[in-house]
Amino acid sequence: MNSRHSLALAPTDSPALSFEVASFGELDIPNHPIKFGFQVDIVPSSIRSQIIFGLVAEVNGDAGLERGFAVRLDLQHGEIWDVVNDSGLIGWMDHPYGLSTYTDEEPLLLSIEIEVAGKAMIPRIEIGGEEWLYPSLPWLPNLKLCAIAGCEGEDENPHGLFMHPALWRERPGA
Repeated sequence: MNSRHSLALAPTDSPALSFEVASFGELDIPNHPIKFGFQVDIVPSSIRSQIIFGLVAEVNGDAGLERGFAVRLDLQHGEIWDVVNDSGLIGWMDHPYGLSTYTDEEPLLLSIEIEVAGKAMIPRIEIGGEEWLYPSLPWLPNLKLCAIAGCEGEDENPHGLFMHPALWRERPGA
C-alpha cells in the first residue's frame, strides 16, 4: 500500500473535498475474537480545516472509503462526520476552553478501537476523551484494514501533522 495518496470525498453537507492521506500500517483481521485499534495525536491549531482518520479496507492496493471505520473532523466547527457508512453527523467535539487548548505537550487524542465478536466488528471511537457511537460491520474473510489519517488540501504533509501514531492488536484472554 502506498504511504501517501489523495482521497476525494463528496459529503452531502458541503462541496467535494480533497484530502492528502497517509498510511500508518495495515492489519489482517482474523476470524476469532480480537481487539485492535489505531490512534494518533494532533494539535488542532496546526491544521487548516478538516482531517480524516480511520481504519479502512484496502481496495486495489490502496485504502478506500468503501468499507471500514473513518471519520472526518471539521476543526473549525467541531463537527464529527462518518465518511464510510453514510451515517452523517456523529457529533460535536466539545471542550470547555476550545480546541486551542491542545498543544504539542497536551495534544488531542484520536482513537478507534474495534472488537471482533462472533461475526461482528464493533467500533469504539474516542476523540478528546469523549466516546462516539459508530455503526458496527460484519466481519468478512480475508479482510485487511489500513490505518489512515489525512488533511484537507494537497500542500499538507499528513505524516508531519499526526503525532505518535500507533496501530495495535491484542487477542482477548491471551
